[in-house]
Amino acid sequence: MPSALLAGHFGPSEAGEAATIGAFRRALPGWTPVLASSEPAVTRAAHGCATVDARRPAALVRAAANADATVLAGWSIGAGDDERPGLRTAVALVAAAKLRRHPTALLGISARAGGSAWQRRLSRRLVAGADLVVLRDDLSARHLEASGVPGPFRIGTDPAWLDVQDRRPAPADGPRPRRVVVAIESRGCPASLVERLGTALAGLAAEGAEIALQPWHAAAGDGQDHGLAGELAGQIAAPVRVLPPLPDLGAGNAMAAGAGAVVALSSHALIAAAAANVPAVAVACDPAIDDLARRLDQPRVAADASAAEIAAAIGAALDHEPPLPNAVEGQIATAEEGFRLLRVLLSEGRSDEVAELSGLPLRRGSDG
Repeated sequence: MPSALLAGHFGPSEAGEAATIGAFRRALPGWTPVLASSEPAVTRAAHGCATVDARRPAALVRAAANADATVLAGWSIGAGDDERPGLRTAVALVAAAKLRRHPTALLGISARAGGSAWQRRLSRRLVAGADLVVLRDDLSARHLEASGVPGPFRIGTDPAWLDVQDRRPAPADGPRPRRVVVAIESRGCPASLVERLGTALAGLAAEGAEIALQPWHAAAGDGQDHGLAGELAGQIAAPVRVLPPLPDLGAGNAMAAGAGAVVALSSHALIAAAAANVPAVAVACDPAIDDLARRLDQPRVAADASAAEIAAAIGAALDHEPPLPNAVEGQIATAEEGFRLLRVLLSEGRSDEVAELSGLPLRRGSDG
């Protein structure tokens, strides 16, 4: 069975990671994934896959040279020096695979604004070297074009959507409870947000709303989320329920257990809420969250908003409708189309799916 090196935001194990891996297993049942993880032993134990340490660039390059294909999925260009693999290593992975004449793909990736001249040069080399590039959103196309990467670009979505396609509950009857579930993910959010979010939640609790806090990572994998949950709970002068981390993004998760609204600090939390048929307010710690909330027609609030603005946005979410079924189905279909393009690439154009391709929208950065 052929193998594919799969690199992205893997390790420590969490629901978004599980969904991305699940999506690849659904879409590529004839391929064996080799996961590049910052915690390879934990990822291997959680998912039963072969792994390579994403903190060791030389090992990653060897893995890319030995694999039959290399795919960067759900990854971010310009996410910071602490991301693994970093931008320089990502360029080396694509180059190593190309030397062996093995296919390479960037699937559902995003790009952030700014960066040094060297980083912009690396971005151009990475995108130019890959055989298939599918961006996660229009904003990434604008950022890449600003870095000098020529368009147009295929616009897809987060690959994790594919893993929720048949795991959504039927719409619930009756009024929703005034229960707020806060999906806590510390990575990428400003430290000052905790105090303002806590003040907003305290005000809502004083008005009768129930508050539940849900760390995104397990305590053993990322204690920061649980630390933030403790800080938030300390600001709320009312009983607060702390939920266990989600095992996956599909239906049946704790978000569906009587939640009236979800406060999402990440794109994957927003996907989980949509899969559970629960409205959400997106706190835009990352531009990708804001873009996805727009696609799903869900309330949004800036990460630097005041406590009063955050409270108003959460209140609006409690009275808002969940994402429409056709909006969720559209994201799942878009993810499937990205995987269909990947399967055609991996088959070297010999797949019967060539005739079924509907194509993803092409965008230049200036189109947005």
